[in-house]
Amino acid sequence: MDLPTYITGTIQVKAYRLLREYVSAVLAEYALTPTHWSMLGTIMQARDGIRQVEIAHTMHVKAPLVTTMARQLQERGLVQSVQNQFDARAKLLAMTPSGRKLVRTVELDLNKAINTLLTGLTESDLIVYHKVLTTIIANDEALQKQG
Repeated sequence: MDLPTYITGTIQVKAYRLLREYVSAVLAEYALTPTHWSMLGTIMQARDGIRQVEIAHTMHVKAPLVTTMARQLQERGLVQSVQNQFDARAKLLAMTPSGRKLVRTVELDLNKAINTLLTGLTESDLIVYHKVLTTIIANDEALQKQG
């Protein structure tokens, strides 16, 4: 591509800020941060529970942050600590029924909020956008393993 990096950077920063503004506004209605939301999504995807160290790796954050956020989400009754059926020494974080319900509700509200920003994009466009982002992340992870 023949686009100068400073133009791409400006577009990227502006789009990130707009998306974050819309997402943060919706999440604030539920007393959640984008990081809480990411963690809830990671736990929701795990279905039967997930170790905190796996959450930290998936979210690319430090373990103490996951511990703090797990405690906050547990206090709100959104996640719970459960026994790992394969390793009695390890605890897993799993969604509670009220946590699952909240995720479904927030997901609907977030989709409504950001759909206005996605006007003019096809499903194919969004698939490519997702692929670009996940490829960038995968390439970085590969580089980190090499170095």
